[in-house]
Amino acid sequence: MGLSAEVNPASLSAEELWQRCLEVIQNNFGSNPAPIRTFLSAVHPLSLNEGVLTLRVPSQFFYEYIEEHFSRLIVRTLRRLLGPQARLEYHVMTAAEAAPMRLPSQELPPPTVFPGLRTGQPFPTNLNPKYTFENFIEGECNRLARSAGMTVAQRPGQTAFNPLFIYGEVGQGKTHLAHAIGNYARLLHPEKVLLYLTSERFTQEYTEAVRNKKVSDFLQRLQSIDLLIVDDIQFLVGKPATQDMFFHIFNHLHQKSRQIVITADTPPSELRGMEERIISRFAWGLAAPLYPPDYETRLAILRFKLRQEGIDIPEDILVYLAENVQSHVRDLEGVVIQLLAETSIRRRELSLNLAREIVSRFKPMRHRAITVENILKVVSNYFKIHVDELTGKSRRKEVAYARHLAVYLARKHTRHALKALGEYFGGRDHSTILHSCQWVQEMLHLNQELNRHVQDLERILLRAS
Repeated sequence: MGLSAEVNPASLSAEELWQRCLEVIQNNFGSNPAPIRTFLSAVHPLSLNEGVLTLRVPSQFFYEYIEEHFSRLIVRTLRRLLGPQARLEYHVMTAAEAAPMRLPSQELPPPTVFPGLRTGQPFPTNLNPKYTFENFIEGECNRLARSAGMTVAQRPGQTAFNPLFIYGEVGQGKTHLAHAIGNYARLLHPEKVLLYLTSERFTQEYTEAVRNKKVSDFLQRLQSIDLLIVDDIQFLVGKPATQDMFFHIFNHLHQKSRQIVITADTPPSELRGMEERIISRFAWGLAAPLYPPDYETRLAILRFKLRQEGIDIPEDILVYLAENVQSHVRDLEGVVIQLLAETSIRRRELSLNLAREIVSRFKPMRHRAITVENILKVVSNYFKIHVDELTGKSRRKEVAYARHLAVYLARKHTRHALKALGEYFGGRDHSTILHSCQWVQEMLHLNQELNRHVQDLERILLRAS
């Protein structure tokens, strides 16, 4: 959509001018407009005064992101419509503006009666109070997810980030952030009903409800929630009845403008074996990644953890740890625990040599997670068979053999259910996947060549990860 060159500046309101800017942004980012629309929908035009458009943004992160990615385009549009003196300014919302009910500490208040609202949590939230935003260290690796999480906690169900889908490898802080969102929302909105569930717990409670003929009670309880957090949604793969129940609960909550937060180990598009109608609904909101922490974030995490424990550590040791423990936040926490044990229990001197010794113990844990894609690539290269053949219908003996090994390794080294693995391997059913796994397990004890192939492939996977 083009812009008319003949515009009377006096006739434009702030809202109309911002809509014009959004049109230009969308035209310039047309290949992937959905995430941009989602992000900018949380931004609101506050005023237009003497050629200055003021945008209200939810946080400092939004301000910095817009300045970096969109400000030149916005300013160019403003000057085209309003003249060369037009400017863009920002109003960053304070915590008080975003959440006027904020309390001075993280401690929960006694039950409070709000006229016309529910009075207290009718069942346990399952939230762990030790996971908060205060001890979730911000960095480039997690800034979008953390900022979006704070926004939905401040205004659950009232932002474009619904659902908020947080994804990342094991150990990057998904569960911590999920609990932090719930704890912050509970602090700001004590009148709202919150619930945190792992997908396993969701499945277990639903199964028990079916067994006890209390499905309507289960459904009613979950449909009464204002903020539902479901952790590790990928474990619903291969469970069609549970997915169907989750789908109906999701629809009900979303239609009622209740907040939904989901975590997973992959982005929505890679949830093989999850129903398409569910995946499409995840795309309604924001998918925010958590990446392995960069050096500055690792350093900040170490300083925070050690400060909590009252440990004063020389800078050269801190730098060494931050440079050499590069994968998971959990590994950094493990290093701190080991330091505490060695210096306080075993009375060893804190030194660079001790740090080197501790880091060496974590080498097996410093690998990136092995994925099905990694396995297919490694098996393809090893046997000189194209990936398309491994996932296709070829029944050639050498292809079937390589495919069996790839399926076995995928089952062993990833957390995907049988049905999800079947999707990766050309839409095969779960019984075919199970047969491949069982065949390899049996042949490992009988066939030395097969045993060597598996060992070679695992060595390559671990070295490359």
